[in-house]
Amino acid sequence: MDKTQQIFQQYHRFDDGALVSIEQQYQPGGVQAVRIVLYARNHALDGDVWRQVAITVGEVREVLLKTPGNFINRICCGVKLLRFGDVWCVDVDGTYTHDDPATLDEVRRDGDCYVIGGTVEAIELD
Repeated sequence: MDKTQQIFQQYHRFDDGALVSIEQQYQPGGVQAVRIVLYARNHALDGDVWRQVAITVGEVREVLLKTPGNFINRICCGVKLLRFGDVWCVDVDGTYTHDDPATLDEVRRDGDCYVIGGTVEAIELD
């Protein structure tokens, strides 16, 4: 988990990056995992090197992907890694009253693109 949190810090929550893809992996019982691929700058490297990062949420409990037809894939408000009790929430570009939502209810009420699950892992792809 420390590596995932470190990636979120190095990439400054992927601000000004781009959403490349969102993939849902299904099992007979429903969504097993959601993989989000982002393209952003790693601010920990000299020259703020652009790379792709995959964030995989496992043991998925809830997914909401509400995007308009003319959706622009630019990340403006960041990708948030949130912990609520025994679940992780990855929120893509949500705008909230404060920087981070205080509860899952706030995410559900105001978020447009999020995944809630039991595990989360972020890795650099290149």
